[in-house]
Amino acid sequence: MNKRELQRTMYELTRPTHMQRVTLAVIAGAWVLLVWWLLEANGISFVEKRVGLSFPDGNTARRLSLAAAFTIYYVRLLFTLFIFLKRGIGWSEVFTIVPWLIAIVLLLGIEGGTNPAPFGIAAICGAVLFILGSWINTHAEYARHRWKQRAENHGKLYTRGFFRFARHPNYFGDLVSTSGLCLITGKWLTAIVPVLMLAGFVFINIPVLDAHLRDHYGAAFDDYASRTRKLIPFVY
Repeated sequence: MNKRELQRTMYELTRPTHMQRVTLAVIAGAWVLLVWWLLEANGISFVEKRVGLSFPDGNTARRLSLAAAFTIYYVRLLFTLFIFLKRGIGWSEVFTIVPWLIAIVLLLGIEGGTNPAPFGIAAICGAVLFILGSWINTHAEYARHRWKQRAENHGKLYTRGFFRFARHPNYFGDLVSTSGLCLITGKWLTAIVPVLMLAGFVFINIPVLDAHLRDHYGAAFDDYASRTRKLIPFVY
């Protein structure tokens, strides 16, 4: 699928897509429940008996932190789907997001949930980063949502708040929070998640979204883009 087709399917749907939103919310919720079961209801022990493998007993604080973090992420997802996100969501996007969520949840949940190492400084820093990234993402979306609700701002490009420092601070917040989750797990393998996320943002999401914003806002977006970093404030 070329960039123009991605732009059309991801950012130019105007018809109601309630079923797609509900489907994504239900599937994501099911996977969060699965994580709670794995981490806090002896789910990993159940899996061990069924597949004949043996996993170490993970640190209790690490397990609880991961389960709580996935719950917070799910609540944020609900706000995004049903309040902040104004565009439509196609079925192709739903079934692109779902495997990605499943992979993240299982990798981070199992790797972190079977790590017996103490919940040390790195994990504490990870928890702080997760909270910080979640706040950046949600606050940026909420501030834009409130601004867009005012009649005098309809059809205008929002460049205030965190959007003064980067064109896509919500993506930056996701990178920070996901990196925090990886630190909580305490396993280097999980670093593949923010690396792949960064690649997706740089090579797919940002170019496609910027093309849409340029088509929609014209010179206003070009001026904004010329003086604002794409993703990481003051860096990129």
